[in-house]
Amino acid sequence: LFECTPPEPSMPVTEDQLARVRPLMQGLRAPAHYDKVYKDECMFSFDSPYQPEGLYVNLRSWQGFGKEFLDRDPASGPQLYLKEVWRRVKKEVTEEEAKDPTVLAIGVAGGFDI
Repeated sequence: LFECTPPEPSMPVTEDQLARVRPLMQGLRAPAHYDKVYKDECMFSFDSPYQPEGLYVNLRSWQGFGKEFLDRDPASGPQLYLKEVWRRVKKEVTEEEAKDPTVLAIGVAGGFDI
């Protein structure tokens, strides 16, 4: 019923911004298949990426935090966060998808499609 749309492109990054971020990037690694990434909901509240403020995911611990709970992140020192903001967009329904089935069957004419 709903699909997510990618965000609009942001402003270009300046060298000053990169100089501040590069030291924080050292030691980051991609999560492996056995690592848990809590990117769907805040660790302390029910904030999600669908909230207007979004969800901030710590790139070292992979834990998600709402905007007002960033100060409760147990990681010490400055951290790098990925801000996730998801938006729901109504999907267009075609005529074929919109018509109701007339036969109680799967994969036949007038029935349910798989």
